[in-house]
Amino acid sequence: MKPIFAVVTLAASLAACQPADPLAISNPVFQPPLGSSGIGAAYFTIRSAAADRIVSVTSSQADSIEIHASVTENGRASMHRLETVELPAGKPVEFATGGMHLMIFSPRQNLGETSFPITIELQSGAKKTIAFENRRGGEDNHS
Repeated sequence: MKPIFAVVTLAASLAACQPADPLAISNPVFQPPLGSSGIGAAYFTIRSAAADRIVSVTSSQADSIEIHASVTENGRASMHRLETVELPAGKPVEFATGGMHLMIFSPRQNLGETSFPITIELQSGAKKTIAFENRRGGEDNHS
């Protein structure tokens, strides 16, 4: 039994040495444009292990992507473009309907594709490309 215990202990030790993902993304959803607007949207939650800042969001499948925040002032709703988004160490930052979100201008996709690639770049130089789930027809499970 000692050899098995040694293998299990070694495997657990190696797993503990693996660095945690410094940039974790959950629930990535892409909403294709409705009608002829040519503008899609993306929602997700992001967590950075260290304090950082989103400085760029791009896709090889879109003309451009902007970060926007929905704001209600004096009973009027509007959107404001954000150049950067602060990521506090270890805390989730949510991009959701009615709040911060990504506006995707002129996304290009084949009808059969089930995901949409978006690359997020941080001030630290970290970069991650995420396959956002393609939600056709206005489906929205983000509330």
